[in-house]
Amino acid sequence: MHRFAEAAERRDGAAMAALFAEDVTYHTPTLTADLRGKDLTLRYLAAGTRIVDELKYTDQVSDDERLILFWTGILDQREISGATVLAGEAEGLIRDITVLQRPWGVSASFRDGILPALAGVVPLPAWQLDDRKAPAPDPDTGAGQRPGGPLALAPDVALHSAMLTKTLHGRENVEAYRKLTDGIAGTREYLARFTQAGKLVEYWNGVIDGHHLQGIDVFKLDGNGSVTDQTVWLRPWPVVTLLRDRAIAAALPFLTAGYWRLPAAPSRLP
Repeated sequence: MHRFAEAAERRDGAAMAALFAEDVTYHTPTLTADLRGKDLTLRYLAAGTRIVDELKYTDQVSDDERLILFWTGILDQREISGATVLAGEAEGLIRDITVLQRPWGVSASFRDGILPALAGVVPLPAWQLDDRKAPAPDPDTGAGQRPGGPLALAPDVALHSAMLTKTLHGRENVEAYRKLTDGIAGTREYLARFTQAGKLVEYWNGVIDGHHLQGIDVFKLDGNGSVTDQTVWLRPWPVVTLLRDRAIAAALPFLTAGYWRLPAAPSRLP
């Protein structure tokens, strides 16, 4: 396990502090502005790890430029999961960290849970969409193209969306959902791709209305290379909200209200 994962699981702020460069940049799951510097980064991470219980790092992939750590936890009796991207390591220090989360409903609770602890140090505009506009990736550069074209789906494919609160099943439904969300998010710029036996991990950028959207997809593949299982993590929360609202408005018939809403939380024993 990477030293950052060990420190995060223990909620060990001193150990995390020893891993970051003074000028580290943090692309958080909830803010539209980046946090810059070790102090702000550690303050955000402390607030996040404080409210997530049973934090456990489950898997990782890496190349020469970045390491992606996958984790799960419990927030308000519901599972939250994420992908933490560490990059720019030099002399043993991390200079860039990005965190993506799912599902949207629990990420909303995460945002609300950390906001009071950070309200005095992170300005209000950082929690909201702003007027800055980013151009969409140029499809002619090849950045928005997956080598080999779209991935085939197995008949019983399962999709664990970053926005839905229930797993979506079946080739027809998953194809329709992916066509809808890809149409809203537009062309992708692929930042990294990792291939393992029976698994593909893709890390990408997109743009909605000039606002950056980032995602990580993990595909499990069968012996024919068809997708049997897909899990998606996204960031940041305000841009994911744009995507979610438009997907809801499209009213795909198989996506009933239960797919967008969290079920009632388990009752607490007295």
